[in-house]
Amino acid sequence: MNVTDLGDFYIRNKPIVPPSGKAQVQGTGARVADGSKIDKNSPLYAQCRDFESIFVKMMVKEMRSSIDKSGLVSGGWAEDIFQDMLDDNYSQTIAKSAGLGVADQLYKQLSKLA
Repeated sequence: MNVTDLGDFYIRNKPIVPPSGKAQVQGTGARVADGSKIDKNSPLYAQCRDFESIFVKMMVKEMRSSIDKSGLVSGGWAEDIFQDMLDDNYSQTIAKSAGLGVADQLYKQLSKLA
């Protein structure tokens, strides 16, 4: 084991300690900097979740484009429309349940402006 391996071992196995006294922001249930909870029933948060859904849909669409179609089923434009609607549904479900944190962070930033 050389010096770089030892340094890498130390960095990777070092416990992560959050800064004390600061509210943590991570995924669902996040807190804004002043310590108050995010209002998940507000219209602003609903818009932030919609934005997260659009972001997730763009990711799903790009991931799907990286996979070659098998050619077994060739649905044409009808398949394309159905796939787009299915991606909409997937992205809304992921945005609501996955807790990616994009909506929380966006809400945090936008609520400072209001």
